[in-house]
Amino acid sequence: MEQKQNAQPSPAFVGASWVALLIGITAFIIGLWNAEIELNEKGYYFTVLLFGLYAAISVQKAIRD
Repeated sequence: MEQKQNAQPSPAFVGASWVALLIGITAFIIGLWNAEIELNEKGYYFTVLLFGLYAAISVQKAIRD
């Protein structure tokens, strides 16, 4: 039987990852808010952001498990 290593990331890495994610989302939302495009386009780009985040989390979870 193969033994699994249970290596946990450091708290600094976890914190930096959350900060980077929040900065990215905030910058995207601010850019979307200030964009001179129609509301339906803003909704489309916001939905694309949410789908991208969902896909990234799904892939990460599938690889981890």
